[in-house]
Amino acid sequence: MKKKFTIYLLHLSHTDVGYTDTQEKMKAHHIAFIREVLQLIKKNQQFVWNCESYWCVQQFLRVASKQEKAEFIAAVNSGNIGLSANYLNLTDLVPAYVQNEIMQECSAERAEMGLTAKSAITADINGYSWGYADILAQNGVENLMSCIHTHHGYHPLFKKQAPFYWESPQGKRILCWNGDHYNLGNELGIAQAAWFEYTLQDGMTSMQGSDFEKAVKRINAYVSSLLGQKYPYTFAPVSLSGNMTDNSPPSLKILEFVQLFNSQSDDIQLKMCTLDEFFTRLMNESEEIPVYSGDWTDWWADGIGSTPADVIQYRNAARSFHVMQKMKCKEKEQLQPYYYETLHNLMFYGEHTWGYSSSITEPFHPQVNNLDQWKRLYALKASEAVVIMRENVQQSLGETAISLHKTLKLRAVNPHTVHFVGMFTCDLEHFYGYSHFEVIDDESGDSVPFQISSYSRGPKICIWLSLAPGQTKTFALKELPERPLVSAGRRAPTGIEGINDLYWRLCEDLENGGCISIDGIENKFFKIDFEIGKGISSIYSKQEEKELINIQYPYAAFTPVYEVTDRDITEDYLQVRRNMGRNRKAARTHRSEGKLYDVKVLENGMLYSRSELKYHMDGVQECSLIVTAYKLTPKIDFDFRVHKNSIWEPENLYLALPFTAQEIFIDKAGAILRPRIDQLPGTCVDFYAVQNGVAFCQEDSSVLITTPDSPLVSYGTLKAHPIKLMGEGSTNCDEVYSWVMNNFWETNFKASLGGFYQFSYSLNLMQGSSIAEIFKTGEALNENVLQFYMFNE
Repeated sequence: MKKKFTIYLLHLSHTDVGYTDTQEKMKAHHIAFIREVLQLIKKNQQFVWNCESYWCVQQFLRVASKQEKAEFIAAVNSGNIGLSANYLNLTDLVPAYVQNEIMQECSAERAEMGLTAKSAITADINGYSWGYADILAQNGVENLMSCIHTHHGYHPLFKKQAPFYWESPQGKRILCWNGDHYNLGNELGIAQAAWFEYTLQDGMTSMQGSDFEKAVKRINAYVSSLLGQKYPYTFAPVSLSGNMTDNSPPSLKILEFVQLFNSQSDDIQLKMCTLDEFFTRLMNESEEIPVYSGDWTDWWADGIGSTPADVIQYRNAARSFHVMQKMKCKEKEQLQPYYYETLHNLMFYGEHTWGYSSSITEPFHPQVNNLDQWKRLYALKASEAVVIMRENVQQSLGETAISLHKTLKLRAVNPHTVHFVGMFTCDLEHFYGYSHFEVIDDESGDSVPFQISSYSRGPKICIWLSLAPGQTKTFALKELPERPLVSAGRRAPTGIEGINDLYWRLCEDLENGGCISIDGIENKFFKIDFEIGKGISSIYSKQEEKELINIQYPYAAFTPVYEVTDRDITEDYLQVRRNMGRNRKAARTHRSEGKLYDVKVLENGMLYSRSELKYHMDGVQECSLIVTAYKLTPKIDFDFRVHKNSIWEPENLYLALPFTAQEIFIDKAGAILRPRIDQLPGTCVDFYAVQNGVAFCQEDSSVLITTPDSPLVSYGTLKAHPIKLMGEGSTNCDEVYSWVMNNFWETNFKASLGGFYQFSYSLNLMQGSSIAEIFKTGEALNENVLQFYMFNE
């Protein structure tokens, strides 16, 4: 007797918070959906619902009555409601230390109710950081279903509807089902709410016949298609919503359709089920399931580049939160409210929705601007809460208000488990009575190197730091005798206008630590050459006697590159984007390389030399790169400043990172990996969202480029090209760019990138370190140390 083919129906509501309405409205809706589900179960005990995200459950539990909680727990235990351990549909923006803590909190909440969540489901997003597999395993999650979305993305393994074991960096295994679109069941007609063709594209929507008749034909065709492609199972999962839209309510019509269809079908059976029920069926099969290891690279990650100003705020708050974790703020009762407020807002901002559904086509619409502000609010609330927490911690360590009657001191505290070498910087409007001084280490009494810079309100003091893990250092200013009055003498080292451009003077400066001119910067670590029209043409490591820039690549180091794609005569603002497919650009895309036209010498002191490089480039009003080369460590900072024009057409802005490497590594949430090597087959190899930076490694040393403000990294040529996937021959050592910003997505990315920005980077030359040590150091450099002033009696 022929066995029936079973389609397991996962009825859910895709959690897309802020896409169809405000985040608060969506919270209210998803709470109401769960309440309605409880009522529908009472009407029909065969009704089954899956909570796609645990965030929805958490919001419901916060407002539910005792009776509602009891009914919810009973429905989960009876198999009428399935739980997903996935908190929200996230991007790779969220750090592992945020995700893991949220997961632990939710697991503890379920344990109090006597519930577990062995399975997780995501929808819309097409991937996760490799470290997510470890986060799931550490929190008792055994199974993961991905309802992928191939619009400008793709599924791994080169096929959908297929299982595999995902092996984590720590060797744990998660059973995954590489599923289909989250509204596939709607298109098949099972919800009797298929309004348009999206995945199937079979033309049946406009054909004659009843909805039920069309659905029967589509279901039969779908199963035939699977079996015709050597599909090895007699069952498959299909997800669906009440309506063919995001944030959709539950529907009994699905169950009614199931009962009618099953009564008439001899070969196919439909069954509503929970995630756990589906995975139990899968694990009972004898078919061998393959094992794959590596990053499940997310095609949705480019949304990070559509709100660059907000992401800078977010990244700064996330780094500061990690420092507060290291300072054990969770254990301090008075700080716990701020701790959890920061944690949840960091998680919520990283949700995959970047704005209202018509952000590109209707950027004037009040709801578009409203949801743009709402999205930003979560980054700002996280920033506010963590600043309050940090100020409290610093005050407990000795920070005070400024005073005209007390003695100024400066303190630095290293919260990291690695040695920190860098600069203490403090903005001061004046030096509170000191005029000519040295800086003293309070404990040793030794004089330490420092440099006086400036900011808009006064002087900035910069002190060189070398701090062991957990070490605190306090510095005091010690007034020195007044220096002899300087007179003209017999030599004129600078011109009357203060310009320092004599060769003998540059040689003298180099002997004293470092020199700087319009041609470049040189110290004992580096010789950096500036070339008008080109940019930073050379960064030569003097200690290693080698060039760090790969001259075979098309652009000089940190050269800005701008792209814009004009609309064809038949296109609107949506279509010009949609017609690009997965390239994020078109063959006709106009590309403008920044041309260096001016160099300004800004500073040259005991600790560093600093220049400003000015570029001409399309798409911007102003564009410059501040280059700071340090004299006591092999490090160079780059601050990219841009006044970006407001352009409605699709744009990209990059900075070139053309560094020589034998192997390239990046760090993502919870994992360090080699792009195009440590990835699942069939995943994206064109861009990645990193946590701390990119390491260009050779046998004897590595160049670590930290990217604290701009997480996206573009890989390979900037030209439009056929999209290769992982396993199709792309190399690990290829062109690399910091992908600073974009407004590519045709629905809910922010249309305008206009405004004033500064993005910071640093180049760190590291020798004899393991790749784990390199990124641990990069994390410490990005997070910096606690540093503040204190006024004592």
